[in-house]
Amino acid sequence: MSTRNPVEKRMAQLHDLWWERTDDPVLRAIVLRAPPDSQRMLEAFFTLQMVDSEYSTPDLFLRLDTAFETGFRYSRELRQQLIDTYRHNRPQLVKQGVAAHWDEESQPGWDSAAGFVEAGCSLARHLRCQRMSVVLQPASVSDADCFERWFDAAMQTPMPPQEAGLLRLVLVDDSDSRAWQPLVERHAGAMRVVDAPLDILEAAREIAAQSGGGGSGAALFRQLYADMLSLLRLGDAAGVEAAGERALRLATRNGWADQRAVLDMMVGGAWLQARDFGASITRYRRARDSAAEAAQAGNPMGATLFMQGWMAEGGAWAASGDMKQAAHAFEEAAEAAHRVPHPMFAIEGQRAAAQAWRSAGERDRAWASALAGIREARTMADADRPQSTVPQLLHDMLVMQDPRRCERIAHCATRYERDARAALVDADLAGHRLGARPPRPAIDAIEAQLAQRYEQAFQTLLREREKWVQGSEDVFRTVIALGRQWLDPAWSGLPHVSHPLDQGVDEWREPPAFARLPDPQPFVEAA
Repeated sequence: MSTRNPVEKRMAQLHDLWWERTDDPVLRAIVLRAPPDSQRMLEAFFTLQMVDSEYSTPDLFLRLDTAFETGFRYSRELRQQLIDTYRHNRPQLVKQGVAAHWDEESQPGWDSAAGFVEAGCSLARHLRCQRMSVVLQPASVSDADCFERWFDAAMQTPMPPQEAGLLRLVLVDDSDSRAWQPLVERHAGAMRVVDAPLDILEAAREIAAQSGGGGSGAALFRQLYADMLSLLRLGDAAGVEAAGERALRLATRNGWADQRAVLDMMVGGAWLQARDFGASITRYRRARDSAAEAAQAGNPMGATLFMQGWMAEGGAWAASGDMKQAAHAFEEAAEAAHRVPHPMFAIEGQRAAAQAWRSAGERDRAWASALAGIREARTMADADRPQSTVPQLLHDMLVMQDPRRCERIAHCATRYERDARAALVDADLAGHRLGARPPRPAIDAIEAQLAQRYEQAFQTLLREREKWVQGSEDVFRTVIALGRQWLDPAWSGLPHVSHPLDQGVDEWREPPAFARLPDPQPFVEAA
């Protein structure tokens, strides 16, 4: 009888499926597709390929997460990652009998998709014709069309017959978006989809069913919880509630007040998804009662769950269109977060309340809630504010003061994004036209021109935004000043645009004549 747990069984299934679907020398690329909430199980599979285990395939897997900006830069950085990975592992490879010197290390290489593919094949040959599967997981993609053009060029790179199947590119996809399906169709025959049997919710349910729990009912509780997650994904609110009631009875018998709160929050979310706002709000209130009971018993999660119950109720009221009730709930959430204390949630509660009051036509109450958010924000560490909803709070305050001006400022960013995207696409096309062996001076010239166009677009953005800031009323300019003190020296509302080359203000070629702004400190102290 197998002793593998449900996750290990799925790793074994994917191992076998990989063998069946990819052991073909004509393959140049593979799309590994899994349910959207199961990507972490794919990560586990890749990790297992890095070690000697029963789940590892004959392929040598390399995971490269370089961000994609332009094809030529991506090619260069991928190639460098190959070299860095080889150098890191060279001592171990030498012990395994692999020659210490790899010719590609000392070559300048080519900044093209073909240059990367050739480097990968060279490494595979150096590793004694080890078949390599290179997993491309770019941290970001500047333009999907540019990335696909790069990938097409990689697929079209000629490969000697004796090296067929030596290097394969692997893309990770999810079964909902199927983002790479156009590539699969375009390269039919040389590219294949592997549908990974890695549904994490099914695995969680099996784990719960197999685990022991003694007389406490813990195993059954975990199984019911996994059932609720599966039903929630299917949009079956009644099913979530039915499973939830069984789990709630178990939690009540065992005195798990915090788990009762979690269960009612989940049921409330299911009814909200089904747009039954009354049922949803009733569940969120039950969740708060359980959370308060847990807090009174000394459970450290009780206070946080209580706050989350108020936030969830506020969202339900807002979805139903009752903005005054939403505002009251969000204010209660902010107060609960303040008591935890949890400044980020306290700020978000007040910000959400301000938005709800504004939508209800209560401008003074909206401004009062926003000021309460400022009071919370002034206690935060400087480094935490940009990572919170403080930027959105300040922007909302600007909108309350002068919505038309905010639209103009936002439109400046839209034009900048359009110009920067055009510059990037032009540069990518120019690099692509240079072919598989692009001369490095030509690439350098394209990069220099791209940097210049980025800089020009950014300077134009700053000048236009400063004109709108300079003509604003005193309160508007004070909020701008606070944003520049708390967030970024060039902050002018949302969307915020950072320097395209990640330079600080002191490094800019032409720092703009920033508007003279009021000192925001009295405003902060009076909030």
